[in-house]
Amino acid sequence: MKIGTTAIVLLASLTFSAGAAFAACDGGFGRGWASGKGNGAFEMRAADKACVMGFTGFGSGAERVLATEVKLTTAPKSGTVGVSAKGMVYTPKAGFKGKDKFCTRSTAKTVKGQSLSGCVTVTVK
Repeated sequence: MKIGTTAIVLLASLTFSAGAAFAACDGGFGRGWASGKGNGAFEMRAADKACVMGFTGFGSGAERVLATEVKLTTAPKSGTVGVSAKGMVYTPKAGFKGKDKFCTRSTAKTVKGQSLSGCVTVTVK
């Protein structure tokens, strides 16, 4: 499902209820985000309830700037995506197991005129 230009921009300042169980996912964002062809892959256990993936970023090492302004360009079919101070958070629908995919376009206030785009596949086991 494509989300048009009226898509909600998710900011890192959004918060989630304190009762949510956040867990780190296994995986990574992969390469290609600067060219618009990012291809990330993460795995999580259904028992973890939600998966915090971190943020894509510009550069590397000490020079890395996190792209914390995230726009969802394609929503996942079997879950939701939000943003916390720690990164993008994928939450599968209750009882879902399998693969789900979403796409984003991310920017950073301090990196003018550039964005990072791509899709992430989350496997819920």
